[in-house]
Amino acid sequence: MDWSCDQLGERERYRLLVNTVLPRPIALVTTCDPQGRVNTAPFSFFNVMGSEPAVLALGLENDAHSADGLKDTTRNILATGQFVVNLISAKLAHAMNICGIAYPTGQAEHLQAGLDLAPSAQVQPPRIAQCPVQFECRLHTALDLGPLRHIVIGEILHLHCDDAILTPDGRIDIAAYDPIGRLHGSDWYVGLQGRFQSEKLSHHNGPPPIQT
Repeated sequence: MDWSCDQLGERERYRLLVNTVLPRPIALVTTCDPQGRVNTAPFSFFNVMGSEPAVLALGLENDAHSADGLKDTTRNILATGQFVVNLISAKLAHAMNICGIAYPTGQAEHLQAGLDLAPSAQVQPPRIAQCPVQFECRLHTALDLGPLRHIVIGEILHLHCDDAILTPDGRIDIAAYDPIGRLHGSDWYVGLQGRFQSEKLSHHNGPPPIQT
């Protein structure tokens, strides 16, 4: 079978792409709005794009239900030019899913997920302390691809690695790191121990939103 993209609906294209480009790394992105409120959200349309300069890219879905059509992550990055990409290990899969719940703007996902914040070295948004790897980023380029998506390219300014995932000679101990990636639909993931499923959470099957 083969298809011309312009003959497929958006959801058909989505299903083909996310079920063939596998596994995809997961970015747990922390941003701040202009008032300093922290937002935390996971994205699997993500990857590193080069080392000179050190850059990475995020594919950010827009939100037709918000006043400006943007999700909090996109809005915050465009407003402040800063964000942190936190990479997750297998033991953080459930916390990552909690951060994916569509909480109202201004509510702190990391608190619901039981995650702690740590100060960054060069940007305002904090890091997720439990994440084994964190990249502090400055906005390099933002591409508005229409009503459904933005592409954000970030320049990595500062890298953090937990000492626990480093070998004595400073290399990454992949077993200690224990990273996971996004697989096909129905919320499948893959780690060093094989495939596993983690249910997508919502207000109906996840923790209630925090009270303001």
